Amino acid sequence: MAQLNLPLHIIAQPKVSHRERYLCEIDRTRNQAQRFIRAETNPYHLDYPTVEIPNHWDSQSLYIRVTLVTVPSEQVPVTCIHPYPIDTSEINVIKDAVRNTLYFPISEEELTNGRKSFRITRRKLTLPDLRNYGQLRLLKEDEKDFPRTENPHDVRRVIDTYQLGKSQLLFSIAQLVQDDLLPIIYDVTSVLSHIMTAITATHIKNPESFVRCVPKKGRWSGGDNILMVIPKLDKRKTCQVYFEGSSSNEKSQINIEFVDMKTIAFTTPPCPIQAFGNQNIEIPIVVSQSGEEIARVNFLYQSCDRCSNCDIDAMLESFDSSDSDELSSTLDMSLDEADFSQS
Repeated sequence: MAQLNLPLHIIAQPKVSHRERYLCEIDRTRNQAQRFIRAETNPYHLDYPTVEIPNHWDSQSLYIRVTLVTVPSEQVPVTCIHPYPIDTSEINVIKDAVRNTLYFPISEEELTNGRKSFRITRRKLTLPDLRNYGQLRLLKEDEKDFPRTENPHDVRRVIDTYQLGKSQLLFSIAQLVQDDLLPIIYDVTSVLSHIMTAITATHIKNPESFVRCVPKKGRWSGGDNILMVIPKLDKRKTCQVYFEGSSSNEKSQINIEFVDMKTIAFTTPPCPIQAFGNQNIEIPIVVSQSGEEIARVNFLYQSCDRCSNCDIDAMLESFDSSDSDELSSTLDMSLDEADFSQS
């Protein structure tokens, strides 16, 4: 039997800063990239958070437990289960959504290599989702924390009080015994990662004119998933989105869905203009409500084989770009400001 009385050793820590992502940015049902938590630069050149595995472990019954937790502070001197869900696309992982915990089995190959890496996504909750989440749960006890704000429905205060922009990954050895649904956690083996801090959104002086669209280029044949933040958007009104062709009478209206009060998502249609050779053409995307144009951005159709989503996926998986941070700031503020109408 493995020695289960020593803490795990993290050999690749998660990045200390990260871009928070909403469900609309990492939704697997929309064939979007998963945006896994990346690792800091390390001697082993590992891309994802990784722990060391002693070679005398029994891979048939042992798991690595991973939980996202809050960071204790003077206001909240206890550790709670972080409300922002973590997930993975790996197979045979046991998921405990209530405790925001994933149990990763250890393969023979990982046992031989002496290490296990974790491809984990972390999803930021919108303000309405966080309000519905309710009181945070304590890590050590199977109960909820007592209210630490005068109004528990004031989620902005909850975010500030619990410092939800900060988080840590908790790794532990766990063992699945007989017919138990969840593995037993060996707390003595637990180790916390470095503190991860979300990139703070920057203030925009004139949000009414700050329309953002991502990506801004895609395949000639269409099929790219677009996310558009429009401060003037009114969810109560019918919204029309169309791609303008070479003439004002040539418009291709498309179906949309509301991601939030100020955010819409849709899929690009094929380019309305015929391509000649390896040609790139800009087509205006126009959004209107009640006959009034509320947004217009140019979308670049590329006739090359490589699509923009592939370019963006590779770029964002390798580093946090300033453009992506700007979009995150815009999306954060759009989704947060939209919540005013629901408060």
